Amino acid sequence: MDDLIEEILAEMPDPVPQGQQFIDLDDRVHPPVQLPADEWVEILNDAKNQFEVDGATAVFSTYRVEVEDPFDIGDIEIADVMHARAGRLTLDARMTDQRAAQILSALPEGKFLLRIKFLRERDEGDWVVEDKFDPVRAERKKGQAVIEISKNTNKGALTGIDSVFYQNGYPVTAVVYGLYPVRDPDPANLAHLRDGNLNCVAQRVIEHFNCALRGQGLTEARRQKITQWEERVHETGATIKDVAKLETILKRAIIL
Repeated sequence: MDDLIEEILAEMPDPVPQGQQFIDLDDRVHPPVQLPADEWVEILNDAKNQFEVDGATAVFSTYRVEVEDPFDIGDIEIADVMHARAGRLTLDARMTDQRAAQILSALPEGKFLLRIKFLRERDEGDWVVEDKFDPVRAERKKGQAVIEISKNTNKGALTGIDSVFYQNGYPVTAVVYGLYPVRDPDPANLAHLRDGNLNCVAQRVIEHFNCALRGQGLTEARRQKITQWEERVHETGATIKDVAKLETILKRAIIL
């Protein structure tokens, strides 16, 4: 049950605490090369604003874009972050270990989950923003634990996460990362559990003990308490406290 609580809370954005300032880490740790067009900057900022409204604590971005080479200087590496080839100029601001270390150092205290927005330019001037709903996970396998980021995270984690989206997600033009604070699980904050497997748990408990070995069945008093519990939570769904109450009636743990 503890694992279920943590998994549910991990998927929920945590609102920025009152008085805490939203941080654009790109302003503190500048990308190695700037975007060449105002409309690109505008849509990048729009994606960041969406994260702020959604309750993220901080954002940062990476990008790799191509523009027409005004000088047509041929195939040449102008700098580590700028390449010219076939009349096009490539500006490369993907994550590096150096920038990752600086971003991690600039993070507020605490642990954070990463969520992502992709910015693609499908055709010239035709921008598309695509959301990745789930937090970033260690791998793409179903059920893989989400990655938590903090000041103590290895810089290679950010570099590795970023490289995946440019190698496997082509033609990704930019990636914007939103960081959401991780909070300690609090059962009081969970909504009622309305899954059918939980709504009728009391009935199945009674059925279990009806089939139990001699001497392991329910007493009439305990059976009545379980029936009353079932009637109370069946329509609304059971909270974690309701399940804990049933455990006290049974005097044993319930594994759901």
